Amino acid sequence: MTGNGLEQPSSPGEGGREGAEPPPGPTPREDTALPVRTFASPPSLDAARRIQRVLAARVIREDRLPRSPPQLIAGADAAYSRDGTQVYGAVAVLHCPDLCPVDVQCAERPVEFPYVPGLFAFREGPVLLDAWKQLATRPDIVILHGHGTIHPEGCGLASHLGILLDVPAIGVAERPLGTVAVTPGSARGDTTPVHIGDRVAGCAVRTRAGVREVYVSPGHRISLETAVHIVLATASRYRMPEPLRAAHRHAVECRAKTRKE
Repeated sequence: MTGNGLEQPSSPGEGGREGAEPPPGPTPREDTALPVRTFASPPSLDAARRIQRVLAARVIREDRLPRSPPQLIAGADAAYSRDGTQVYGAVAVLHCPDLCPVDVQCAERPVEFPYVPGLFAFREGPVLLDAWKQLATRPDIVILHGHGTIHPEGCGLASHLGILLDVPAIGVAERPLGTVAVTPGSARGDTTPVHIGDRVAGCAVRTRAGVREVYVSPGHRISLETAVHIVLATASRYRMPEPLRAAHRHAVECRAKTRKE
C-alpha cells in the first residue's frame, strides 16, 4: 500500500479471480413478472430468491471503478425503531485518503418486508436507495453493512444495490451467510477465503489484531482483492470501515431525532 493507502494493487483482480466467476449452473432467465429492476416487494419469498438468482448472473466481479484510486467512498447502513416498524437508512460519503465527511443523507420508511435471513435487500434496500438519491455527489464506491457474493444465491444487499445503482459496491458483514465461519490469522490484514460450494465468495478479514474478523465480498463492479484492499485502507482504527461507521452513526441519529419529534 503506497501514498494515500488507496492505490490499487499492482495486479487488480488477480487475488479475486476465482470469485470473478458467476455462481455455477445455467444463467437464470429474467422473469418479466418479477420486479428485478426495483426494490418493490416481491409477491413471495420464493419470488424474492428468484430475483436474487437473476441478479447474481449480472454481478461483475472485476474492477470497473470510475476513478483509481477512489476519492469518494460511501458507507450505507440502516437502523430500526424499537418496535421494528420503521427503518432509517443513511448514506455517508467520505473523502479519501483523509476520510473527511463530504455528504450525508438519511431517509425513513415503514418496514414492508419480513425479517428473513438472506433477504435483507428487500427490507433495507428501499430506504438506502431513498437516502442515496438525495446525495449531492456520486461516490466512486459504496460499502454496505451486509453481504455481496457471500450469499446462498450469490446476491446479497451489496450486490443488489450495486446492480440497481450501477455503482461499485462492497459487502462487509459480521458473520458469513450460507456457509461456515472461517478464521484468518491474528495479524491485521490476514485473510482466509470463504467458499460457497466450489466458488470463492469472499474473505474473512482481520482488520485489527486481537479483534474479531469481518466478512468482505464483492458486491458489484469490483474484484475481491480490491474490495479487501479498500476495506483495510478505510478501517485503520476500528474493526469496521470508517464510511460504514459514519453511516451507522447517522442512521441512529436519524432514529433518535424522529423519536423526539
